[in-house]
Amino acid sequence: MCPITEAIIRKGGQWHRREKLVFTQYIFVECDLTDEAYYRIKSVCGVVRFLGHGKPEPLPTDESLYIKFLHNGDKIIEASKVYVTGTGEKMILSGLLREYTNNIIGLDLRQRRADVAITLHGKRHVITLPVISI
Repeated sequence: MCPITEAIIRKGGQWHRREKLVFTQYIFVECDLTDEAYYRIKSVCGVVRFLGHGKPEPLPTDESLYIKFLHNGDKIIEASKVYVTGTGEKMILSGLLREYTNNIIGLDLRQRRADVAITLHGKRHVITLPVISI
């Protein structure tokens, strides 16, 4: 699994939508890790190592649920809709970001992105998800 998000980028005075990997350095594989599967995966060009200290370790259940959720059924993560009230309060109305409201560390409506902190294999990662203001 390689979760992909929609990146909204301003170029030449106009907004463009592009696909972008959520985790640029990881590929997530769900399988029974037999010796045969290990060597098959290890032989793929670009695979450097597995998560774990010395031997491959699976992700904890809650973290693997993050990945499955972000994988979004093999669909691109579309921009979450954010509403700004008259007092300046921001409310997430729809999209994947609703599930991560407690993990948002930065929300930049001008740049149309939100930074979200998640933990993978005990290490904190910041991922960027697209947002649009309505």
